[in-house]
Amino acid sequence: MNKNDICKIGIGTWKIDPENFEKDLEALKYSFDLGQNYLPLSLLYNNGKVVEKMKDFIKLVGRENLFICANLERYVEKIEDVENQLNYYLKILDIDYVDCFQIHTFAVCKIPMLEIYREIDGLVKLGKVKYIGISNVNLEQLKQINSIVKIDFFEGIYNLDCKYYENKGLIDYCKENDILFTAYQPLRRNKIAQKNYEFLKQLAEKYNKTQNQVMINWIIKEKEIIPIIKSTNKDRIKENIEALDFEMNKEDYEILNEFQNEKINSIEINWNDESGVTIDQLANQNGGEI
Repeated sequence: MNKNDICKIGIGTWKIDPENFEKDLEALKYSFDLGQNYLPLSLLYNNGKVVEKMKDFIKLVGRENLFICANLERYVEKIEDVENQLNYYLKILDIDYVDCFQIHTFAVCKIPMLEIYREIDGLVKLGKVKYIGISNVNLEQLKQINSIVKIDFFEGIYNLDCKYYENKGLIDYCKENDILFTAYQPLRRNKIAQKNYEFLKQLAEKYNKTQNQVMINWIIKEKEIIPIIKSTNKDRIKENIEALDFEMNKEDYEILNEFQNEKINSIEINWNDESGVTIDQLANQNGGEI
């Protein structure tokens, strides 16, 4: 599948329940039937059990109909571990290749990222990987990696409260370099809607949509970002997809563009195992609002 064929909303797989997978599989199939086809996977989710269960979903809908992004996790101690971990994904999922392969977070790698990405580039040449992604790094690191291999995808935190990557210029860099930005926690697991920002309530009322639909619409249509949203509730899945069905006025998009959560902005990001919060935990911080 070409990266231009990806649905505007990705399927979140964090906290898929392997013990009650029949129900979750039904919801995944419903997501697929509504057009969702971007499937990010991680061996960290429930100790790899989520990946094991996804084999059933892939067989149900057809490998060729999904864009599968596999995350390289913390088990990399020597360069051979990169291909070994990819092979593990391929074996568990019973597939021949992944569409995208990426480091989930640089901090867990015991060898330099540049070496790892040269190895991933070699896996592209072998046909085991189609596109190269990267996740949870800063702009300087992204530039460094993109200078040696072509990065096609960047996965990072982005939502109304957490605009770190936008404020630091990384999202602009992605647009300038044909890197597709995919965002996890685009709704902060419903925490933003729970705050009931007055301007967000007014926009929801104006367009007769939920606050979450307004935010999803803004992220996709104004920011040109693909949000990754996990839900096994069919009504919520349908609601998320229906966020694509309306347009807001430019001035209303600007209200969302201009908002800054200064308490979140003031949080120090830990990039070097020092003080502060790691970037993947940013959306979990309170921000003083709730």
